[in-house]
Amino acid sequence: TDYKARHDKVSAAVHWSLCKEYGFDHSSKWYEHRAEKVLENDSVKLLWDFHVQSDHVIEHCRPDLLLVKKKTKEAVIIDIAVPGDVRITEKEQEKILKYQDLKREIKTVWQLRKVSVVPIVIGALGTITPNFRRYLDSVSCKLRVSNLQKTALLGSAHILRKVLEI
Repeated sequence: TDYKARHDKVSAAVHWSLCKEYGFDHSSKWYEHRAEKVLENDSVKLLWDFHVQSDHVIEHCRPDLLLVKKKTKEAVIIDIAVPGDVRITEKEQEKILKYQDLKREIKTVWQLRKVSVVPIVIGALGTITPNFRRYLDSVSCKLRVSNLQKTALLGSAHILRKVLEI
């Protein structure tokens, strides 16, 4: 759907930034980036929209991005949302709570020291929460906030043009 396409464009921009940060091949421009499902080098593993297998039934086991830092034995579950602007704070909390079971599971099974959940929530018209930059910084995402806002807004404009048949 167009909503998923808008979401995936924002996710791909974050993925591009992580590829750049951790030395993976990436396009020169973030908006041309095509994410690969699994990327791995000596220091990190980066998973895109990857179903995490588990011995237990875990309802939410497919985060948008999963970054595993091998040397420090840490993982970051990154989940992205582009809801209506009035719902961004609520959605941010929802994302954190949604992945608590997966967080516990991969910490135990993968024998990690620390696992954190980072919600990256940007409103359909570009509104962000006060935590937004801090969350981006916590995963070393060096993209400008305005570029992510533009991506969400252009996706919303595309949806509106289609709905209104302009």
